[in-house]
Amino acid sequence: YLEIYNGTGERVDLSSYLIRYSQNGASAWNSTELGLSGTLLDGDVYVVAHSSADASILAEADTTDGGAGETLISTFNGDDVRGLFKIANNDTSLIDIIGTQTGGDPGSGWGVAGVANATKDHTLVRKSSVSNGNTNWSTSAGTTTDDSEWIVYDNQTWSYLGSHTMIL
Repeated sequence: YLEIYNGTGERVDLSSYLIRYSQNGASAWNSTELGLSGTLLDGDVYVVAHSSADASILAEADTTDGGAGETLISTFNGDDVRGLFKIANNDTSLIDIIGTQTGGDPGSGWGVAGVANATKDHTLVRKSSVSNGNTNWSTSAGTTTDDSEWIVYDNQTWSYLGSHTMIL
């Protein structure tokens, strides 16, 4: 699953946002994308889950995908890039990213906070001190727990699902 948090202080119209992906080291975004919909209140989260996810994840999901004939946004194995984009005035701009489009496959996954392959078989939660998206994955991922924007938890750590705290 992917979770998007709104800490803007205002309601956000999600129809101005979409998620794109890139797989297997491709340097271009796949043409398939997931357009979001609805309104996300300040302090709330929007959860995109795979249609075959655990029941506890599906209970929190605002939308599901990944089934036959559906998009592949929530289907990834740790080495696939996901980007959150904002649409404004016919311009689509990347505002946050997980992974990097280097034109080369990173192997099993990217390191985060000093944890090798942290994007595979782990749960990543943005630190409460992070108030904006980051389009530079290297900076976002960091190399230590101190310089990373993420906390790396064991696989299937879902206790943070459905809420997020941001402390400025």
